[in-house]
Amino acid sequence: MSEMSDQKIITVRRLLIAFMLVAALALLPVIAPVALLPVSPAAAQVQKEPRVGYNAALVSPDRIAEIPNLTPEINKFPELDNFAWRAFVALNWPALTDAAHRGVPDRDKRPGDPGPRVWETFKARYELFQTGPDGSPIASKPWATYDAANPCGADIDNREKTLATFEPFIDFNQSTLSAGGAANPLVAQNRTYTRYETRLNEPEYSALSGLSQLPDYDNPLQVPAGSIAVKAAWRILTAADTPAVRARYYVVENANVVDVAKTLAAKHVVCSKSDVALVGLHIVIRTPRRPQGIWATFEHIDNVPKAGAFEPDARDAGAPYSYFDASKPKLGLWPKFGSPATFPVSLDHPPKINPEPMQVVRRHPIHLETLAMSRYYWSLLGLKGTVWTHYMLVAVQWPSHGEPI
Repeated sequence: MSEMSDQKIITVRRLLIAFMLVAALALLPVIAPVALLPVSPAAAQVQKEPRVGYNAALVSPDRIAEIPNLTPEINKFPELDNFAWRAFVALNWPALTDAAHRGVPDRDKRPGDPGPRVWETFKARYELFQTGPDGSPIASKPWATYDAANPCGADIDNREKTLATFEPFIDFNQSTLSAGGAANPLVAQNRTYTRYETRLNEPEYSALSGLSQLPDYDNPLQVPAGSIAVKAAWRILTAADTPAVRARYYVVENANVVDVAKTLAAKHVVCSKSDVALVGLHIVIRTPRRPQGIWATFEHIDNVPKAGAFEPDARDAGAPYSYFDASKPKLGLWPKFGSPATFPVSLDHPPKINPEPMQVVRRHPIHLETLAMSRYYWSLLGLKGTVWTHYMLVAVQWPSHGEPI
């Protein structure tokens, strides 16, 4: 891998996929109420009804472009949570699949219909940072094409789900905002490494692919309003995942994923086919008033046990957790941060072929108003009865003033 290519990969990790699972929570104008279907009478006594003001809470292929100016004295949760849910619904709408309409919803379909989602037709990170057979960087292609080099091989159609990068195992590591690059990998209870995928919509892809020099902390770039970056987390499915378990997830069959054993043997990326289940989705949307972006985190409700009394829990549905061993409820986070198993993986520090599962817990309850907004969306015609009711909004972050990233 060339020095330039390495630098590009490091920069894209810092710039495009540092999505944090924290909540910088605050407040907004409250105007029009919407109905809440509480889980129980007790929950109804504690949870406020979700309320939205300037934008409607509805199932639509159109996301909200902007929200009003947020003032300190008024509750911001409903407006920001609704913004996030509208984006989640619009981005997970079935997409048109021809190259001329990448990132465009199929308005004849509904969220429960099959097919790739809108965000899955965005440009993948590997389409932006292309690498030739000799390891040298090559120019990225225009937006309206699926023609591009694929990390899994020249015979792979880029319409196919590909969870890989040109540098082995980069997609195994969680991202971080620190200058050190990648964070730890995440191993599910079925002993598979979680895989991460980054996608960019046309405004963001075009802004970055046209640069002669990539932005950094000393030379920031203000990408256009309407730019969207999405980072998805996928769990590889195995024979242990029964049809009942699979039915709770958005699943992509026969995805191209990095084969650990074959890649270690070959010293370059080698892929195999696996079915994968979506377990997390991080969304960053740049708006005219918030050029740094509004950041939203969605997770599958079966990932870990609930931290708050009124949160959904896999146990209530008789489903297994993806990242928690229920037979060891007092284990806490494991392995401990700083131990070798938490180091980023690479060819120099390779992943294990049969890794030990990690124990993950949620330390802070989801805010009750955020949870109430999720429950409201789950009740809406168009989402109710689909796999999307098994995904919940965990947190939204937003800037207090505008600066370029």
